[in-house]
Amino acid sequence: MIKFNKTLSSPSTAALVTAGAVLSAVMMVAAPAFAAGSASKSEIQRTYEKERADCLSGKTGQSQATCLKEAGAARQEALRGNLRTASTQELANNAMLRCQRVAEADREDCRMMVMGQGTRDGSVQSGGILTRIERLVQENPTAAGAPASPPSATMRPGPDVPPPRQPKASAPTR
Repeated sequence: MIKFNKTLSSPSTAALVTAGAVLSAVMMVAAPAFAAGSASKSEIQRTYEKERADCLSGKTGQSQATCLKEAGAARQEALRGNLRTASTQELANNAMLRCQRVAEADREDCRMMVMGQGTRDGSVQSGGILTRIERLVQENPTAAGAPASPPSATMRPGPDVPPPRQPKASAPTR
């Protein structure tokens, strides 16, 4: 057996999976704080102040302007009662649906990554989280150019192949 490292090769595929993972993580962390109906105005304000402080200190991995804009928009929607917490099942379903947009050859790897398998390197702040899936695959000798079966001794060359050369007969000596 050969050890085969398979990573998502297309930059757009890797970006899609990374963006989906980041979005899921943000939803799981931020959404519970803004659950509709369960948060009072003071709780919403406290959450906003904490997010604003995180934006100003650079802990979020976003530009400061974007972070502050998002925190303000989240506070506004929470005050309107439009934010809700997605269930674990909804988050898992959304993650699996994102894998439908990945090329068929990479789809199973995407599903494995969504389920938390693989090794992760990097961070959002450093530019991305790379996930690697390693699998053992059985070597296929026919794919490497080896003949599918050894040539048979009874095989005859086709009509366009000349017969093997015969040694010249020597003239009898006197």
